[in-house]
Amino acid sequence: MSLSHRQSDRPVRRRTRTFRPNYLSFAGTYQCNLACPHCCVPIEWPDRLDIATAVRFLEDARRHGVETLGFTGGEPFLYPEFLSAVTRRAAALGFRFDKVVTNGVWFSDATHLRRTLQDLHAAGYTGKLGLSVDKFHGIRTADLALFCRTAFEVFRRDNVVSLSYASRRPDAGLEPVRALAAELDAVIDWSPLLNRYLLVSRALTMTLNWNHLAPVERAEQLDGAWDGVWFEEDYCEGPGQALIVNPKGEVKPCCGFASDLDQLTIGNIHEHTAAEIVKRARKHPYVGKVFREGLTAIRDEILARDPDALPGKTSNHCYFCWYALTRGLASGVPGGGGQVGAWTGTRPGAELIQLGLPKR
Repeated sequence: MSLSHRQSDRPVRRRTRTFRPNYLSFAGTYQCNLACPHCCVPIEWPDRLDIATAVRFLEDARRHGVETLGFTGGEPFLYPEFLSAVTRRAAALGFRFDKVVTNGVWFSDATHLRRTLQDLHAAGYTGKLGLSVDKFHGIRTADLALFCRTAFEVFRRDNVVSLSYASRRPDAGLEPVRALAAELDAVIDWSPLLNRYLLVSRALTMTLNWNHLAPVERAEQLDGAWDGVWFEEDYCEGPGQALIVNPKGEVKPCCGFASDLDQLTIGNIHEHTAAEIVKRARKHPYVGKVFREGLTAIRDEILARDPDALPGKTSNHCYFCWYALTRGLASGVPGGGGQVGAWTGTRPGAELIQLGLPKR
């Protein structure tokens, strides 16, 4: 899973237009028991993030003012000792927990499931379990229902589970969620207050978080992401303002669709402190500009150079970012399809020379 689906009520102390992360997420492993066609994570990576290194960076990020923590992957529960150890230290440091993003079908049996969730609860985890339920994850309704029931029994919170689904529209692709609702003897209804669906049973109240069609486009080879409407500028306050750490220790500034790209690497926790990573991000020829001037500035620069460089307009920030980077359209950043080479932090243009790429 590439997206951590952060909750929208995370605290932001100020709105200065610069990179000022307030959220930390660890992907301790990219390994997964599933191979979903819409996932952009390299699940073939064998790397596992060292626990001591992660805890050290956690402490450093806290000193730097980061207050919210989440976990993603891969499947985070395939590395349960990492979850428990980092959670235990984070709880002691006073972190607010966001989500553990999970497919909910990683366990071997009910005993394995309960024991793993009990360990996480005992470590002090107070956030949500972000359960992905859509056709791309396979239809294992009975296992998902067992996960939901066990989570409630262990954590004793009716809202401990939230659901995420990927589809072309918020009202589409709900069939697997409806099947889960039937298994839980629950109902699904739209909340005009929350502007999203809710799944409610006698024991559980779960919000449904819709993922924009961009990942679905890749899985189904569609082109509807170019929907004829330009995104509204938000300076990446949504998926951005984050330190997303992958299993190799590489840090990205967001949890969006393009976050697996090497072009967005802003540091490595094996080499850099949190302060150094923030400084590097602000100087990054692409990342720095996005947070200072917005994605519209990147878009306008691309179109000014070549009016035909883009197939059309898209309302999806993350899809545009991914498209611009994978096709080498952004000035000063190595291009060519991801996993090409990270920005080195040297003077603009130098990283292109080092990688044997022409200057733009």
